[in-house]
Amino acid sequence: MTQNAYIWYNGEFHRVDSLVLAVSNRAFRYGDGLFETIHCYGTEPYHLELHYERLTKGLQILEIEKPSSISKVKLGEVITKLLNKNRHFGSTRVRVSVFRNGEGLYAPESSDASIIVESQPLDFKFYAYNQQGLIVDVYPDIKKSVNILSTVKSCNALIYVKAGLYRKRNLLDECIILNEFGRVAETISSNVFVVKRGEVFTPGLTEGCIPGIMRRVVINLARSLGYKVFDDVALNTKVFSTCDELFITNAISGIRWVLGLGSNRYFNTVSRHLSVELNKATFKDLV
Repeated sequence: MTQNAYIWYNGEFHRVDSLVLAVSNRAFRYGDGLFETIHCYGTEPYHLELHYERLTKGLQILEIEKPSSISKVKLGEVITKLLNKNRHFGSTRVRVSVFRNGEGLYAPESSDASIIVESQPLDFKFYAYNQQGLIVDVYPDIKKSVNILSTVKSCNALIYVKAGLYRKRNLLDECIILNEFGRVAETISSNVFVVKRGEVFTPGLTEGCIPGIMRRVVINLARSLGYKVFDDVALNTKVFSTCDELFITNAISGIRWVLGLGSNRYFNTVSRHLSVELNKATFKDLV
């Protein structure tokens, strides 16, 4: 971000380099908060209703009071104002962070919250399908626990940081994260889909994955296009040796196809078709 860019913090605009957070901030000290990342184009946040629904549910799980500035309508208005102020009119990543304000140590003295909204322009337009397939592998060191917190996009992201360091060391594009049972959960930043004989499979939410917005959109899209989709399955890593395609999804990039995992190589027929239809459905007359 440039120094001329702005963030929105509790109802006011501040320069992006302003010191608005105290050292006692609970997101900094304890990871006591959560966030959403939203793909915007022009001044419109896409799939805002789904993001708002997940954000609200996450706040309920963390027992954080929802700020009055977070209604779906108000949040949409704030995002539009920020995009206009920063003149971010192409594809843009907007991050909405909400964290608990309360003093105290592990047990907070109160549960009211603050909110920060920031925007960053993307270097691609719409959902850019990758022309060169990703090379991925399984992250072996830490397994993701399966519990009520598994579904929260928490400010505590250490497992993803550790997986990201592993990815960099091994010159990979992404890493598959396994759950505590050794089954497929997700990647560092995306949900996982496999295709076998034209049918689409993705781990169920009981497997510990984040309930991705794009995961939900792609499941509904694929079904509308006539694909048979199984969205509540447990995927053993053996599936990577038997599937025809492997692709990943998130709210910012849409669909990205995987070329290889270990010695396995994959096609991209279904993922390419879904990506084309996703852009048509999302951006309508713009593509």
